[in-house]
Amino acid sequence: MLTVRNLHKSIDRRPVLREVGFTLAPGQVAGLIGRNGAGKTTLLKTMAGVMTPDLGTVEYEGRSIHRDMSAKENVVFVPDHIEPWHGYTPYGCADFYSRIYPRFDMNDFKRTLDRFGLPLGRNVRLFSKGMKMMFATALGLATKAPYVLLDEPTNGVDPIAKKQVLSLLMEAASEGTALLISSHLLEELERMTDTILLLKDGSVEAYTSEDVGGGRVIKLQVAFAGEPPADWLASPEVRVLDHIGRVYTLLVGTEGEGSAYEELRRLNPLLMEPLPVKLEDLYLWKLDGGDRDAG
Repeated sequence: MLTVRNLHKSIDRRPVLREVGFTLAPGQVAGLIGRNGAGKTTLLKTMAGVMTPDLGTVEYEGRSIHRDMSAKENVVFVPDHIEPWHGYTPYGCADFYSRIYPRFDMNDFKRTLDRFGLPLGRNVRLFSKGMKMMFATALGLATKAPYVLLDEPTNGVDPIAKKQVLSLLMEAASEGTALLISSHLLEELERMTDTILLLKDGSVEAYTSEDVGGGRVIKLQVAFAGEPPADWLASPEVRVLDHIGRVYTLLVGTEGEGSAYEELRRLNPLLMEPLPVKLEDLYLWKLDGGDRDAG
């Protein structure tokens, strides 16, 4: 189990993470979403021990990855930019990683590069964006660390390279590797993950793939008998997704006494048809108009 407890982190005296806490189980595939600058990369780096928290701990099986090197070996971070490796070949990078991660599988790394047609002896600086991400993903997975944290692994890569990267990740997950994937490609995450971690205002909320709204928001198609209730539609607990004639597609909050959903029922609309809540809906509900802090 990888456990994040009460994590706080500031950069340039500006709080980025506040009281972050959650767990990742062995073999779990989780997605991390949030606005640009919300602190997703900071969270991943802190979880992997690349950055040190101001407060709180990240523990692998009860051992702090920031204090216990043997615990840190079980978590690896795969960045979206690999400029530090420019000047090295994939083999040189793998040789370095094999000295840090005792379970590093050089044969597996070589097989993966051969499978994707990546040259083992060419400078990674000469690789395309897609080739770099395939290389970085292969390098991270070859560590055989039980927890792999990936920052935008398919961002900016062509469809063929994206398919290859995702295939590699799903194969690793099927073999029991836990993945935490930061991405803005919400449909992609929705297909791959069993849990979504939403980072907003420095804190994390968890949602399951089976119930993306967590029971806190529902999606409805609604038609009103007369004039639409302007005040209700303007409520912060109502989000209009689409409006064609008298028919509205809405996200409606269900929490608290006198919730927007309860008020809607009292309005007795002509049509109130439930629709499945998608990950994009959750993103719009929780993050649209907020969380613009740089992190």
